[in-house]
Amino acid sequence: MSIAKETLRALYGTWRIAHGDARGVGYFNFTLDGFWRSFLAAVLVFPAFALLRWHDLDTVPADFPTLRYLLVETISFVIKWVAFPLVMYHVTDMLERKIRYIPFIIVYNWASVLQMAVYLLALLLGAAFPGLGAGGFALLAVIAMMVYGGYITMLTLAVPVSTAVAIVLLDFLLSLTITVMSVRLAMHPIF
Repeated sequence: MSIAKETLRALYGTWRIAHGDARGVGYFNFTLDGFWRSFLAAVLVFPAFALLRWHDLDTVPADFPTLRYLLVETISFVIKWVAFPLVMYHVTDMLERKIRYIPFIIVYNWASVLQMAVYLLALLLGAAFPGLGAGGFALLAVIAMMVYGGYITMLTLAVPVSTAVAIVLLDFLLSLTITVMSVRLAMHPIF
């Protein structure tokens, strides 16, 4: 199967799962090659990520370290894509779900494309309807995507709701920690 066809099938699978159809997992390539190719989702997500970071620069002062900020954010993006799978490798071992690690990461990675699309839509709605609270749409999107991540976790790792919630919160806190560290590095370089 070509990479393009595999990508389209995986994205369709994430769409099916988002609609509560557990059969959506049948659209993914759960091989070791499929695992590595699932990281191509980062390539699809990166332009939207870069756009959001560029948008952050609209309100910064003239002496803001723009280049350093964008460089640190790009490095942070890569670290986030590597850190969570590394942590989950050990978590799945602790949960005695190591055999389900590859399917979990594959679905979780591809789902990030749909999650970014929902987040961008929420930001557009917030901009189009500022009277409704621009941050409200983004908050709803984040909550919806955390629920979606929890469903993916339950589906692929076969864990109870409480464990799925803990894993999604782990992902959120890990991402938040990396983000805070990257912003601090961008604003206050160590060299």
